[in-house]
Amino acid sequence: MAAVALGAAWALKAFYSRADADALQWILAPTVRLAHWAGGVVFEWEPRLGYVSREQRFLVAPACAGVNFLIAAFVSLCLGLAPGCRGVRARLGLVLGSAVAAYAATLLANATRIALAVRLHAVDARLHCALGVAVYFGFLLALFAFASRLLEGRRAPA
Repeated sequence: MAAVALGAAWALKAFYSRADADALQWILAPTVRLAHWAGGVVFEWEPRLGYVSREQRFLVAPACAGVNFLIAAFVSLCLGLAPGCRGVRARLGLVLGSAVAAYAATLLANATRIALAVRLHAVDARLHCALGVAVYFGFLLALFAFASRLLEGRRAPA
């Protein structure tokens, strides 16, 4: 289980280290749509560059894709919840479920971070990094707590 999770994380990190915005459309596009919905900021696609808000003078580039959070969320779920899984089928379900949950959490966390960062950018761009850490940490804690409770509920005797 650990080898599968860490191998998938390594492969995604290797891909991400060389990816431009075009290759990251699978995560950038839905993130920007959610950020628009949450914060009302309009973004335009710029090939190879990312999504630009000309009005706010803000760029959502590959570095803003949230892939590192996705990796951390996936590995945390897989490794943190694996001891409660018995059997190959349960562990495979955990890996697949962790991938889906990590992707969904990444979209929500990253859209939240971007919507807040656009507003903060107008006030003080230096707080952008601290905001990202706080948002990602909060979402990672919430994700793990939710997944732990969900699995506990499924294991509880009927």
